[in-house]
Amino acid sequence: MKQYLEFDGYCPESRLQGEQVNMRLNEMDFWESEKTGLQMTIFTPYAAILQWRGEGKFRKQKKIKATDYKGVLLAKAQRKTGSETFPDKTQVFDDSSDLAEYMHCLDESYSGYVSRRFNENDPVFKEQAKRLANISKEDFSELTTLFNEAKKDISSKAFQAFHEKLYAKGLIFNFNWMRWYDGYDFLDNPKSDYSELPLLKVSMYLTSIFRSEMFIPDTIKKYLENGIVGKLVARLFFTS
Repeated sequence: MKQYLEFDGYCPESRLQGEQVNMRLNEMDFWESEKTGLQMTIFTPYAAILQWRGEGKFRKQKKIKATDYKGVLLAKAQRKTGSETFPDKTQVFDDSSDLAEYMHCLDESYSGYVSRRFNENDPVFKEQAKRLANISKEDFSELTTLFNEAKKDISSKAFQAFHEKLYAKGLIFNFNWMRWYDGYDFLDNPKSDYSELPLLKVSMYLTSIFRSEMFIPDTIKKYLENGIVGKLVARLFFTS
């Protein structure tokens, strides 16, 4: 049976460093760490870690203690706009390294969090669509050939050539992929249909997978082994 991480009433971030730091209610009625600014909301039986840090503006009242909620499950906060203070019941932490990684990505303020939200109307997508339209059928065919030669061995020279060509042809591009939560939900849903994806979306998914490797090792291997990279490469050929 899977063991989930529980809240003990003290700052989870400091706990990873072996410290016991109090959580106090701040002016927003969030529980906030006295040391790190990490913020949480508690909806029994879950304690959600918010995606931005607090400002240290605490309420004077100290009658209510975070330790009163000892034993609730530590979870990520929901990502949907308007629901960011509620726990995501499907994302309960069961590993301290996953918890540390999540906290490493927290924004330093709410304004910073808002400014870095994914924007589907970002002009970068129109620019990328134009760039993709200039990639030749021969280039897409070569990518498909390289992938078919390399897909069985991610450490091979052939896979490295495939990887490099994705970048060289501009299929991997700069956009706010880390905050494209709908994209990751699509990739991780086994029922997702890749058969009608437009070229821009294929490029966005490939970017998300290959750029994630820098922060989460074996991301490429994961999506290669479950067949998703293959489905995306297939779409490159059929959309060209």
